[in-house]
Amino acid sequence: MENKEYIISVFSENQTGVLNRITAVFLRRKINIESLKVSETSIKGISMFTIVASTTEETVGHVVRHIEKIVDVIRAEYQTADEMITQEIALYKIDSSILKNGKLDLVTRKYNARIVEANREYTVVEMTGYRKETEAFRDELEELGLLMQYTRSGTVALHRDSMEETLNGLRSSAGE
Repeated sequence: MENKEYIISVFSENQTGVLNRITAVFLRRKINIESLKVSETSIKGISMFTIVASTTEETVGHVVRHIEKIVDVIRAEYQTADEMITQEIALYKIDSSILKNGKLDLVTRKYNARIVEANREYTVVEMTGYRKETEAFRDELEELGLLMQYTRSGTVALHRDSMEETLNGLRSSAGE
């Protein structure tokens, strides 16, 4: 079976230790987590974990079933990036000496990026897009010898259907 990138969405009660129990499932199966983001949802007290990992569909299915057995987990599922709405935010710290010759302006326009801070030593540029786009911008800045530092948020994802309705239904059927 071929490895493919999957986005695992986990909805849980906002409780201490849930992250540790979830990541332990990946550790036991020796699956590298490529991206992990945790945030609250529109439902108070419910957190969403967005985990990106490359593995086989069979393995990701096993992982999701094990995660769903964790007490504080309400729901876990996996999808491919094509099945969700995904973006990343990346920040690039660039040597400010480039501002003098206008190269930075051309590159930022090409990638629809924006300057968020500039001083004599460095300029910070922000870009939002798909991972391939944020990495392409990073690669171009490296080739130009401009990149001093780089970080990205990891995948931020939304479901195409209303997960809030599904979660509210699960919570009310559990007697809450």
